[in-house]
Amino acid sequence: MATIKFDSTTYVFADLEQKYRHFFAPAFDISVDGQSFTLQKIAVSTVTVSSTTDQKSDSFQFRVENAYDAVARQFKWLGSLIDVGKTISIKMGYTDKLELVFDGIITGFTVDYPSEGQPTISVQGMDRSCLMMRTVTSNLWLNKKVSDVVKEIGGKYSLQLNVDDTLTPKPSIEQMRKSDFHFLRDLAEETNHDFFVLGQKLYFRKINPSASPVITLMYGKNLKSYSVSVDISKQVSKLIYRGTDPQSWESFEATAQGVNKIGNNGRTGQDIMAALSSNTIETVYSNASSQAEAQELANSMLNERAMELVSGEGECIGIPEIRAGRHIKVEGLGAQFNQPYVLCAVTHTINSQGYTTKFEVEGNAI
Repeated sequence: MATIKFDSTTYVFADLEQKYRHFFAPAFDISVDGQSFTLQKIAVSTVTVSSTTDQKSDSFQFRVENAYDAVARQFKWLGSLIDVGKTISIKMGYTDKLELVFDGIITGFTVDYPSEGQPTISVQGMDRSCLMMRTVTSNLWLNKKVSDVVKEIGGKYSLQLNVDDTLTPKPSIEQMRKSDFHFLRDLAEETNHDFFVLGQKLYFRKINPSASPVITLMYGKNLKSYSVSVDISKQVSKLIYRGTDPQSWESFEATAQGVNKIGNNGRTGQDIMAALSSNTIETVYSNASSQAEAQELANSMLNERAMELVSGEGECIGIPEIRAGRHIKVEGLGAQFNQPYVLCAVTHTINSQGYTTKFEVEGNAI
């Protein structure tokens, strides 16, 4: 079974250009329950696949143009091949060189009967994390590692697990009226991890600020457009977490130890705010039960906040290997912005205009 590529490979644009035959003749293949749309002669006009690191599922949508039988006055494939709950995979690329970019579930469709022209079917769906969003529950784990809890929850959905060990057990971990998805997302944020579902695999991995970029794009050459914004309005010079020991009732606090910078720029939001004022301090009163837990929470929250310093969006020719969660490097923008960034959203689109990849990035230093 094919899997979506998600590793540390760095691709060279020239090599991809050769692989995809100079990006000639964009192509895709959609399969539902293992049946290829191409072999069924189903005509699809527009395909969009989106991946994200935000608190939502990866998704897709496409439109079928030739499903309506005007003689029989009914739709072909609807309710059989095209139906909610069916598994779907989507490959994108050029000519016969296709890469798997989506593996998930059809969650809905819309039938459009226009005043002119043929009726069409628009199909949409999400990855398997959408199932985790429908399970709202409460639970309590005692003396368990976060990674063990992640494995237990992921196992309920028959997902393959790629979980980094969090090493230290916690006295208690509580899920209080939350979906499994949002609970695991919260655990990831508290421990400075990434959490997402890709195809049939659940990832819970330590954030790596020095991760290798998937590719380097240069403005004016293979980066069609790019815009970048810098905003310090949500930055702080110091972040303090306070808690109380449940046994002794003694208070403690932990100060975030600094930002794990991405790239080689020198100033983080914390540095900038410290230079402006020593009073830009945020204090969080938490349910941390130990000094060590408060320290972990403080470090994680500061690094999460730091990623709101730099945001950008760009567009390039369609490259299936680009997806949210990996890093990308951009050049030709001047020394300050010639940096690696984290891809937080990626959208692949194939339509009558060709194949394009649009992406959003975030960074923590200028």
